[in-house]
Amino acid sequence: MTRTPRLRRPATVTAAVSAAALLGALLPVTFAPAAVAANGCLTEVETGAGPIPFLQPGGRCDDQVPPEATLESITPAPNNGGYVATDSLTFTFSGAHLDEDQDVIGFECQFYSTAAEPTSWTSCTSPVTYDDLADTTSVPYTFKVRAFDAADRQIDATDDPSTNPLIPGSPADTDLPDVQESAEVAVVKVDTRAPQTYIFNTPYDAETPELPMLTTDSPTFRLAASEGNVSYTCLIEEEVFPCSNGNTTFKNLSAGTKTLSVGTTDPAGNVDPDPATTEFTVPADIEKPKNKKWTESSSRKAFGGSYIETTRFNARFSVRGTDVREVRLICTTRPDVGILKYKVPGGSWQKAKIKSKTVERQAVVILRNQSSKSFTGKLKFRTYSRNKPVAVDAIMMR
Repeated sequence: MTRTPRLRRPATVTAAVSAAALLGALLPVTFAPAAVAANGCLTEVETGAGPIPFLQPGGRCDDQVPPEATLESITPAPNNGGYVATDSLTFTFSGAHLDEDQDVIGFECQFYSTAAEPTSWTSCTSPVTYDDLADTTSVPYTFKVRAFDAADRQIDATDDPSTNPLIPGSPADTDLPDVQESAEVAVVKVDTRAPQTYIFNTPYDAETPELPMLTTDSPTFRLAASEGNVSYTCLIEEEVFPCSNGNTTFKNLSAGTKTLSVGTTDPAGNVDPDPATTEFTVPADIEKPKNKKWTESSSRKAFGGSYIETTRFNARFSVRGTDVREVRLICTTRPDVGILKYKVPGGSWQKAKIKSKTVERQAVVILRNQSSKSFTGKLKFRTYSRNKPVAVDAIMMR
């Protein structure tokens, strides 16, 4: 089953744009606790000019302490893995001077998902929203915001403020950048698609392909998903079983018809809305009867780890069922096998076809099929031979 990718529009940005866009988008200034500028300069605007600046020019100093931006929040908030499950991100930020500077603060932002960092910045105001984001591939989205001194950034502090060629002013010796040196950074991964789950190595049953019978009580299935790093949730008749990617064995299942449901959740928290399922029937282990004519032997290959066998005449056992049509026996077939017969309630003794040309352990012998008349009660078995082996392992009745 394949899933058609959802086409997306190019990412768009929504933000309030002020009339002073050429100077950078501006926010009201917030102030940090009072501090002193490194060189005592708080603004690069000309100061000290006389009543007639042409005759009494002032001077400039270099404001060497730029403001700083603080990233306040990301909406929706990424999970512990850095993922969000939406195609829209909103970033909220603020700015403050580290001294008593009262110049207006502007902000610039970058938002990209490329290996190479862009060289340009875009003016922005808080909050800023990015919509229609494509799912992250190998490179996550990076958001950066930095603050700048909107007044000082327009001024070269080393320029002489005087307009009189005969009377120079007092420019600064330096003009350090008026923008935050280290921007605030957030890295986010976007994943809006739910994973798709698959079950492989399901059993094959030529007799009833729509509802196969297992020959083990501990089946192994291969689990997979359309995404990597997913977590699996496996339920058999609403009971939770541990499972993971790849081959998973579900141990010691009880007898009966079961439905295995497998769902996945990806790192962004997206859940497969349609878990994969497979249905099957688990046979019942045949337990050793209380009579002494049967012996129990252990085997790793046997259903449930053991089977019962006899070479004696009139060795009996029975299994109870309700509204049963199909009956299959898991047993050992062989050329020199003894005679085993069975009888449903109200029926006559029928011979089980357990003879074969070669020895086959865990052979499946069909005693009754879907078209047989249903019965409720004890299904009885007995041997009609002496000194010939009969070995039975498990039985499926449904």
